[in-house]
Amino acid sequence: MIRAALALLLGSGAFAASPKHSVIGTQHDLTATGSAPVKSTVGDACVFCHASHNVQPNITPLWDHTLSSTTYTVYTSSTYGSGTETPAVGSSRLCLSCHDGTIAIGQTVAMGSLATSGSMNSADILGTNLTTSHPVSMNPADDGQLVTTLFASPPTTRDPAVKLIAGKVECTTCHDPHVQNNDTATGKFLVRSNSGGTLCVACHDPSRILPNALNGWTTGAHATATNAVPTSGGFAAYGTVAADACSSCHGAHNNAAAPRNLKGVESAACSPCHGGANMSPAILNVTGEFTKTYAHPSMTVTGAHDPAESVPVNTTRHAACADCHNPHSTYAQTGTPAAPAIEASLTNVSGFDTSGVQKPATKEYQVCFKCHADSTNKPATSTYGRTSTRYPSGPLPAGDTPNPPLPPDQYNIRLKFMSPISHNVMGFSVPTTTNNSLRPYMLNIDGTNNTSRPLTTASLIYCTDCHSNDQARSSKGTGPNGPHASAYPHLLQFSLYQEPATGGSGGGTASGYALCNKCHDVANKIRNSGVHDEHSSYGCTTCHDPHGVIGGNASANRALINFDTSVTRKATTYYGYYYNGATSGQRGCYLVCHGESHNPRSY
Repeated sequence: MIRAALALLLGSGAFAASPKHSVIGTQHDLTATGSAPVKSTVGDACVFCHASHNVQPNITPLWDHTLSSTTYTVYTSSTYGSGTETPAVGSSRLCLSCHDGTIAIGQTVAMGSLATSGSMNSADILGTNLTTSHPVSMNPADDGQLVTTLFASPPTTRDPAVKLIAGKVECTTCHDPHVQNNDTATGKFLVRSNSGGTLCVACHDPSRILPNALNGWTTGAHATATNAVPTSGGFAAYGTVAADACSSCHGAHNNAAAPRNLKGVESAACSPCHGGANMSPAILNVTGEFTKTYAHPSMTVTGAHDPAESVPVNTTRHAACADCHNPHSTYAQTGTPAAPAIEASLTNVSGFDTSGVQKPATKEYQVCFKCHADSTNKPATSTYGRTSTRYPSGPLPAGDTPNPPLPPDQYNIRLKFMSPISHNVMGFSVPTTTNNSLRPYMLNIDGTNNTSRPLTTASLIYCTDCHSNDQARSSKGTGPNGPHASAYPHLLQFSLYQEPATGGSGGGTASGYALCNKCHDVANKIRNSGVHDEHSSYGCTTCHDPHGVIGGNASANRALINFDTSVTRKATTYYGYYYNGATSGQRGCYLVCHGESHNPRSY
């Protein structure tokens, strides 16, 4: 009788989305025949939540379970702009009367305490700290990433099954407490299946234009990948990366201590899939790269990255995955874009250049410049090999004052690449030598030449042509591409200091080639040109600056000459100065090296 009356009376308010008898047998049915872990000898499933009369004034629909009087700690983040609204009297407060864990199950107003046995699953207890759950009782604020109909009158989502409650996002926007299996994969009382992230995109809109961080989701790798994933161990229940969609990285409730409902703090959210396991077919193990001797601080610095942080980075040094990759819009590269165009894996991330912050970055070097250009806290020491003017870790020897003086901020790679004497990354360099062979074309790890990307001495190159995995698959290696980590200092693909092998342009073994030999064919051309052959054991960077020479000119700094002050010493007249004449015998150096004074030494 009570059940029949309730079925007629509960046709309005926040719980009016479904036939009320649908709750029978679900985990919200606390009778002996229900599937809930909590059981009671009471034979009516409805009375645990509802009364046949209005026992709590101004609360619909005829609510009977005792409400919690607790004050909740609510969700907030640097990218959340809808205000700190605590769950008030409404559907979310009603759900929390059980799910915050502060009130006993079966504690009613009209019928007192209904005897129960068992306890709720720990995952279903949200607690009073809601900072790791999706915000509720909130009026959406337009941040450029939400469906615009949320701000219409009346406000609606793009999916009729997903409803705002009095204009707000509440628990019942996504959950129907009476129907457990609208989403048969999860059985989580959702209003519809969330396969493909359909619940999420009812409010979050990837189609809105840049700089919307979600833009590109529909065709991105995470929305289209068919790799199978487990249905346990933190993964969603839909079976593939594409089907799990948003649920791969984000959870609605009880996430890790991370903002934006991520399941892991920063890069830890990427590891379950990109750690070399769980996927079928498997993908390359990027997380494993960070165990190499030289690596970006992605796994060692946590809690530092924030998508709202200022650019360039002037706070804690870090390189979280999301600093370089936007998981909503990244996708696999097809073909080889011409430098400096952004690669597919870096799509829709922020960057920095001479014009300031770029949202999104359109050139690869802009992404690197977020940390390696105008940041004010670039480190004053280096753990990446020997000391030098390129990577200083201490003062010059007593009395060794450069003449002319070294320009300020040698760590500002942007200034180096903007010099007319620089590697051609930004387009500012002027060819200053006839030995810019580029082979053709760049040397692969296995000693073959990469002919897929035609290059000339006027071509621009990428930062990652030098700084990349020492086993990058784009260079015929077996590992992931990109500057995640390397066996060599400075995250270089080849050793900067190893003398290259002799022989043909593809001769020798892979271990016999230095970094510069990747483009300059050191074995056949440069090493046989007198001065280079004589100094080959000293390493290219003893004389050449690999990025560029701030304030350099074609006479003193021909071919990126900028002497390494940790190797060379002051001569009588000048320090580290090179002069360039038209013919042999009119070129020479002023410095002291290998114990011999060059004051000058002509070649």
